[in-house]
Amino acid sequence: MALKKQQFAEGEIAIFDEACVYKRGEYWQFRLWLPKENKYARKSLRTRSESTAIERGKAAYLEIYGNLQQGKSYFSITTKEGVEKYLSFRKRDVELGHIVKGRLATIATHLQHFLSFIGNDKLSFCFRSGWAAFKRLEASGYFTSIGH
Repeated sequence: MALKKQQFAEGEIAIFDEACVYKRGEYWQFRLWLPKENKYARKSLRTRSESTAIERGKAAYLEIYGNLQQGKSYFSITTKEGVEKYLSFRKRDVELGHIVKGRLATIATHLQHFLSFIGNDKLSFCFRSGWAAFKRLEASGYFTSIGH
């Protein structure tokens, strides 16, 4: 991983030459540039002590770096990306003869309706708010309209 920021401001302490800890208000924060995602990974270290912040910053760096080495992404994918991955997976089922092309088209249509309802939120947000989405569908009369 490469640093986006090569020089640190006063109060910022480099961690393994790729991340830094810095004080925001009374508490220390951790920041690491993720070039593949083109974003900073940020985390509160929940401490006021500089030495504790450095230790926790090193631990946070090692955890994030280890997950990235295993191929895990730091940020959640969007629902649109999830649908695209699922459809490419199911396209392989068509090639193998497990499902027919028409079934794949039906799945794609249903997922497009799903996307129009859910939007392009992060998948982690959708799972947390899944119950709320279900309640919105129920309140709109969706379930009674498909039953008749």
